[in-house]
Amino acid sequence: MSAPLKNPLPNVGDLVFVGICQLLLFMRPNFIFTDGSTGWHLVTGLSILSTGVIPHTDIMSYTFPGKAWVAYEWLSDLIMAGLVKLGGLNLLALAVSAAIAALILAIYQRMRASNCPFFTALSICIVGLLASANHWLVRPHIFTFWGVFLFVTRLEDFYSGKLSFKKLCLWLLPYMILWVNCHPAFLLGFGICGMYLFAAALKIISAGEEAERKSFMMQAMQLGLLLVGLLVVSFINPYGIQLYQYISEYLHGTSILAHTDEFKSPNFHFNIHALCLEILFFCLALGLLKGGKRCSLPSFIVTVVFAHLSLWAVRNISLFAFVVMPLLGRLFAKDEESAPSESIVSRAFARLSRPLAEFDAQEKTSTMHLLPIAYVLVLACVAIFGGRDGANAMMRSGFDPESQPIETLAYIRDKKLEAKEGLSLDNWGGIIRYQLDMPVFIDDRADFYGEKFYNDYGTICEIRPGYMVLLDQHKINWVLFPRDSELVKALRARPDWKLVSEDRASSLLVRNR
Repeated sequence: MSAPLKNPLPNVGDLVFVGICQLLLFMRPNFIFTDGSTGWHLVTGLSILSTGVIPHTDIMSYTFPGKAWVAYEWLSDLIMAGLVKLGGLNLLALAVSAAIAALILAIYQRMRASNCPFFTALSICIVGLLASANHWLVRPHIFTFWGVFLFVTRLEDFYSGKLSFKKLCLWLLPYMILWVNCHPAFLLGFGICGMYLFAAALKIISAGEEAERKSFMMQAMQLGLLLVGLLVVSFINPYGIQLYQYISEYLHGTSILAHTDEFKSPNFHFNIHALCLEILFFCLALGLLKGGKRCSLPSFIVTVVFAHLSLWAVRNISLFAFVVMPLLGRLFAKDEESAPSESIVSRAFARLSRPLAEFDAQEKTSTMHLLPIAYVLVLACVAIFGGRDGANAMMRSGFDPESQPIETLAYIRDKKLEAKEGLSLDNWGGIIRYQLDMPVFIDDRADFYGEKFYNDYGTICEIRPGYMVLLDQHKINWVLFPRDSELVKALRARPDWKLVSEDRASSLLVRNR
């Protein structure tokens, strides 16, 4: 039977793509800019563009000038800076929004290709995107989103015999080269591949027939070769083995990670992302009961591991969503071989559901995705040419004034406050460095500053005994912190400090001289 002709009309996934982009670019244009670390990524990328050199020493702080630094996300920083140079923050926002939306579309298409009904696929995608939205930010981990999806789906296709070993390598080895230079979570690629290798090894042990055992032995050997190849190409980075050493030191900084919000466990009290995570768990349990035979051993192992990671840290909820959604598409797939019932009720239901079934079949052929392509091209042109329609701004993406110190930064710039006398929230260090081009006391590269310095910073933040001594030691004469922070409350109560500027997110205080 010949394959059905492709339909140029948009499918449901295309509409979801446009909906996500509309939400992130027009309804909530600051949503993905709520993290100040975007600033230091842009500073790094702009530095590489201007100097042609990848940094090996710190370019952000005045507290550790010249200290060795591994900019392990240099390529993603460069890409982000290049987009800003070409079309400002609007083009950067479009690129990130489209990357997220395209991933959801790719997952939807995979679910439909597994013969999952469109309404089921749509419902799961909506729950999954709501769960993952807690980590939709303009940061390099977008490459990890795609990396986890590609590794899980391509390895599953290879394991099930749908993808040759050559094509598997052509997918994963080049992406590993990209991933290792964009985000340190490339290590997950090794882990996913290792889990598939482990499952193949178990199959060798449990195989009943010699031919079956030889088949799994060949598969295990190929996966082993792939794992070695991934390790080899991971050294195609500017830092070589030093990259691994740096990541290892960061992961051992347990006290620093413990104080980082995105490494904390999910809060299930009135949190939409955690609620959707629970729904995904429920869907997984239901799907395994309904179609557990469609779940391969390595797919089950990978899903359980990422489920554990999602409960360990909120940043991993997104990764679990991108792992489990394609699996749910297989578990809830329609069984084409089941014979239709001849009961009166079944025949009546069949007549009522026939239009829905016809739409399902028609929608499945709409795989040209012309709407998302046209949408992105049009908005890219708008962003590149200024994002304006005459005097009106058509695109207004930028740092969120509800969570970033927008107006107080203007005061610092206008009054020319001395950079080396300032202390700001660590998450705001990047935006200060980017917006004001001034070095900062600290930013949220917690791995760079080390435990002692970070603990001293924590003492100041939490106004623990000795916090004023530390402010004096570091000769801090102005402080920029969240309005409701304990430090702001303590300094406002002191006669030797005064409030000079305030906005929706921050308070700026200076020392009386």
